[in-house]
Amino acid sequence: MWDHEVDVLCVGGVVGALASAVVAADADAEVLVTGLAGGDRGWPADHVADEETLAYFAALTDGLAGQPISAGEVPVRPVRPLTAAERRGRTVPPFYGARLKTWTEQCLVSPYGLLHTRVSYWRTTTMRTLDNRPVQVKVIGTVTVPAAGGPPPLATWLNGEARMRDIEIDDDAVLQRIVFEEGVVVGAVFDTADGDYAVRARHGITLAPRVAHPVADYVRGEDEAEVALVSEIGSRFARVELLTAAPPPASVPSAACSSSNRQLPKSLRESRRNRSEPRRSREMNGHPPFGQ
Repeated sequence: MWDHEVDVLCVGGVVGALASAVVAADADAEVLVTGLAGGDRGWPADHVADEETLAYFAALTDGLAGQPISAGEVPVRPVRPLTAAERRGRTVPPFYGARLKTWTEQCLVSPYGLLHTRVSYWRTTTMRTLDNRPVQVKVIGTVTVPAAGGPPPLATWLNGEARMRDIEIDDDAVLQRIVFEEGVVVGAVFDTADGDYAVRARHGITLAPRVAHPVADYVRGEDEAEVALVSEIGSRFARVELLTAAPPPASVPSAACSSSNRQLPKSLRESRRNRSEPRRSREMNGHPPFGQ
């Protein structure tokens, strides 16, 4: 029996939970944010006793979940849009399992990391980094620096973005366990002052770490900053980052090809037409016709 039902449930730290909630709300999803003030510091799943929840998180993090979350400034990533040739390309980028593991570790120890139980319905844009690697990007919004004073703290700005979208926020609930049906995440149960509170999530849950230290300033000498969720392709983990413009790729001149309407001389056409069938078969197929 569910006490509440939403499309996306965002649990944990202010930065990751609110960033994911804003992205989901912009995709016309019904969102609930909870657990911002309650519970211990760290990832929400680190402090539950439910064995199924712990096993699920351990499988996703591949034994990396025990590392402490480090303080630091908001990551800055130079990116560029795909070129016309890259958008038309039919090649599939190679998959690097080791790269995904490294990315998971970076998100786990970052106060700006988050985990999606699903990777669909995120509507990301593929962009390229300085080393020409593809990443998935979802822009949250642009922060404008006021004329007097510094930029607002990132958590304050995200809270304002969530309030403008009328996102439902419940600060005091503490994650008790994740609910599964046939191995699929379908919701979560929380401890509240009034007892257990079960929330169904139609399109998945976002988990984000809660941190004790304040979020550092994130705009350095700029008039505005673009805040986005960034992820490696195929990963359930993402991170709140600042985007800057990367230089366009160096153009590689291509060989020019021109068409020609010239025809073979008549004598050459006749000689090609009069070749024997076995000879033509050997030249085209590398072997004589069947039976010869």
